[in-house]
Amino acid sequence: MASASREEITSKVLENLKGTPYEASSLEALSGGTANFIYRATLLKPLQDGTKEVLIKHSEDYVANTPSFKLTLFRCHIEKECLKALSAFPIAREADESDPYNFAVRTPKFFHFDDANNTQVQEYLQNGLDLKTYALKTYAGSNSETTKHQCLQLGKALGRWLRGFHNWAAQQASLRTIVAGNKELQLLKHIINFTWLLDRIKQFPSILGDSEGVFQEIKNMAAAELNDESKLQVIHGDFWSGNILLPKDTIEEGAEVPMFVIDWETSQIGKPNLDLGQMIAELYELKLYKDILGGLWMVQGFVDGYGAVSEDFAFRTAIQVGAHLISFGTAVPGWGTPEQVENCARTGKEIIVHAWKRDRDWFEQGDLACLFSRTE
Repeated sequence: MASASREEITSKVLENLKGTPYEASSLEALSGGTANFIYRATLLKPLQDGTKEVLIKHSEDYVANTPSFKLTLFRCHIEKECLKALSAFPIAREADESDPYNFAVRTPKFFHFDDANNTQVQEYLQNGLDLKTYALKTYAGSNSETTKHQCLQLGKALGRWLRGFHNWAAQQASLRTIVAGNKELQLLKHIINFTWLLDRIKQFPSILGDSEGVFQEIKNMAAAELNDESKLQVIHGDFWSGNILLPKDTIEEGAEVPMFVIDWETSQIGKPNLDLGQMIAELYELKLYKDILGGLWMVQGFVDGYGAVSEDFAFRTAIQVGAHLISFGTAVPGWGTPEQVENCARTGKEIIVHAWKRDRDWFEQGDLACLFSRTE
């Protein structure tokens, strides 16, 4: 059976909202995200709290941008339960009240979920932009001390939020039970991280070929981690700069800057290092591909904000960074030149190999020295 067109999906969503408090006078399709159909809805009547616009997230049993790629609808239930649970999680604000930047990190409010039609209603961030796009537009070519401080504080706010979330989620038994059922996307995450890692050897044989043995050991390690669920906990599962929203306006000193952590469909039980490693790798790619120092400054602030960790934890995070750089960082269309893609693969390999050897000295002389700056 052929998939419905986007126009048919939009009409269906509009129809399903009729007669609810979220009935919309119009839907505007939004860019961003690949798996779902995302809209800004202008409500026919404001909600009791005055809200006039909401975000509508509609899901089908396939990836919206690639209908041939089937995807479980259980992901909608996972996101609904995560957002409901996280409504009680505190907003992460600046640790130093004297700092001029005030980033307020939280999840969007959850309003409604239509189980029959897999349509979700969330808080809409006015003029929101994902952090990756914001950094590309704002921090390219900007190496001032002002930019550095802003990037460090932004990263620190994200790190503090993530550490708080990991600590909080580890105590949520009911949420863990729900999220532990997300087996299909847990397996997909493992494939992207570690099966693709070995597959990339065929793409870059002269760069990665001599590390096949190490890559296989790392894949085995990751598989063993999944088999011991007693050492896993609730994680976001897709924690990267594309899933952080902030206003597209210039960040001003003294003004509160809301930052939304979105897209909880991939939440699963796993190692917290998966969340850290993915975000660090994505921010680091801003430097590797676009020579944006702000990416590295955000990494430094992020690690600092996350706080003290063991040396074992730092090495496991480094392995995750390297795996993401190779598996995913080399596969983003149009991200860089062929030479830059090869450099990303080479950098990822060096990170993995030195982390596997527990070569702390190597890290402390390079870009990612911050990974070990707060080890216990």
